[in-house]
Amino acid sequence: MKFKMINSQSVPLITVILFTASFVYAVDDDLFSTGIVADNVRGLIKPVEKAVISSEIAAKIKRIPFKSGDSFKKGDLLVDFDCSFYRADLASAEAAYKSKQNVFENNKQLLALNAISDIDVSISEAEMEVARADRTMRAIRVGQCKIKAPYNGRVIEVAVNEHETVPADKEILSILNDQDLEIELIVPSNWLNWLSQGEPFAFLVDETGSSLDAKVSKIGAVVDPVSQTIKLTGKFEGKVENVLSGMSGTAMFKQNNN
Repeated sequence: MKFKMINSQSVPLITVILFTASFVYAVDDDLFSTGIVADNVRGLIKPVEKAVISSEIAAKIKRIPFKSGDSFKKGDLLVDFDCSFYRADLASAEAAYKSKQNVFENNKQLLALNAISDIDVSISEAEMEVARADRTMRAIRVGQCKIKAPYNGRVIEVAVNEHETVPADKEILSILNDQDLEIELIVPSNWLNWLSQGEPFAFLVDETGSSLDAKVSKIGAVVDPVSQTIKLTGKFEGKVENVLSGMSGTAMFKQNNN
C-alpha cells in the first residue's frame, strides 16, 4: 500500500476549510432546530384604486379645484363644467314633456266622452313617453357637468387647464386612493410549500427606512414557468403614514419548516 505525503503548507488550508464547514453546519443546524429561516424579497407599493377621469360631455371647463399632489375627500368636486347650454336644453325638453303629458291627459278625458278613438290616445301616450325619455337623457347630461371624487385620495396629474373647451372622452386628471395601498411581491414558486394567505411579514421601506407590519392578502393564480415565480399581494396591518405609491422595499418573511 502506498501513502501520499501531504505538504505541510496545505495543512492550515485544510484546517480552515474544515472549520468553515463545521461553522456553516452549526449555523444551519441552529436555524433549523428552531424551525425558522429568514427569506427576503423585493416589493413595490401600489394603490388598490387608481383612475383616469375623462369628460363625458363636450363642454368648457369652469373649475378644477384640486391640482397635482392635492388631497381630496370622497364626494369632493373634482371637475366643474360650464353647462349653460345643457341646462337650457333640459329646460326645453322638460317643457316638451309637459306639453305631451297634457295632450295625453286631455285625450283620456275625450275618450271617456267617446269623442276620440283609442288609437289617438295610444299615440298621444307614446309621444309623451318619448318626450319623457328625451328629458331623462338631457338630465343625465346635466348630471355629467360635475365630476365628484369616488373615494378619498390624491391627484396624480392634471392634463388640461381651466377655461379650456374639451371634447367628450378627453382625459382630464388622474387620481389614486392613497389611503388603501398594497404591496406587490414576486416570490419563488416553491414557497407555496409553506406560504399561505394571511402569512405575516415585515416590509422595510427604502425611502423612509421604516419597518411596517404586513400580511399576504392574495396569492397569484398562475406560476410563471420560465422564472418559476408567483405574484403575491400584501396588505399593511393598520393605518400607515408617510408611505406613498411607487415606494419600494424588502419584504422579510420567516419560513416555518416544522
